[in-house]
Amino acid sequence: MGSSTFLLFSYSVVLSLATLTLSDDVYFEHSCNEIRGNYTANSNYQGNLNSIVSHFSSLTEFNYGFFNLSAGVSPDNVNVIALCRGDLDQHQCNTCLNYTATELERFCPSNKEATAWSELCLVRYANRDMYGMLENDPRTCVYNLANASNPRKFNQALSRLLNDLKSKAAAGGPLRKYAAGNATAGNLQTVYATVQCTPDLDKRNCTTCLTYAMSELQKCCYGRIGCRVLRPNCVCRFETNYRFYNQIAVPLPPSPTTSSPTSIGGNRNN
Repeated sequence: MGSSTFLLFSYSVVLSLATLTLSDDVYFEHSCNEIRGNYTANSNYQGNLNSIVSHFSSLTEFNYGFFNLSAGVSPDNVNVIALCRGDLDQHQCNTCLNYTATELERFCPSNKEATAWSELCLVRYANRDMYGMLENDPRTCVYNLANASNPRKFNQALSRLLNDLKSKAAAGGPLRKYAAGNATAGNLQTVYATVQCTPDLDKRNCTTCLTYAMSELQKCCYGRIGCRVLRPNCVCRFETNYRFYNQIAVPLPPSPTTSSPTSIGGNRNN
């Protein structure tokens, strides 16, 4: 993919999930794709995009936090991939997707293709099919400014933990590819981590995406006590001395099936 515009920052104050509200989400990141074309105000494309974004606040199907939505027909069709963190319930997921998609439209008011990551979910939209496609861009990394007391031992423990979580997430079925866990990282520090792929990826591509993410994490965040690597198809995050995720994720059905694309009512051309 071509050049993108990033909002990128490092965070030095750790906010717990219990106190963080979506209206002041310091974890929000976005990328507006400048080469995939623009839409005009009040166009069919904007109408189709708005119809999907407005749908997020009233989703009745939980679908275990993953959505593949579409509206309209070519050349004004809009496709959306949306993913909530694997430990969220439906209300938390709907709230995050509605917030993140609305903010993304605000930050990228005319771009046909854009991506946003927030504390609890990611949203992508484009005028092309993205389902099942492993993509390298856009991507970014945000980290805590504080350093671990023993970076070498800390990163050894972190690497073992992330490799274990990567295997578990990649082995997940077509509804959810998510894993969370913790490890002792020296000097009585506990590191907590989550990894997740969009479940439209197969096992091999999920493994590849998380391998890339972990490689970027080593370059961007070596020795830091907290970091997030954000990619179009997967995310990787760790924090030290506080658990930022729920211990128990919403259970999956006994025999999960592949998620099907959902068409949202939008503008249709003659």
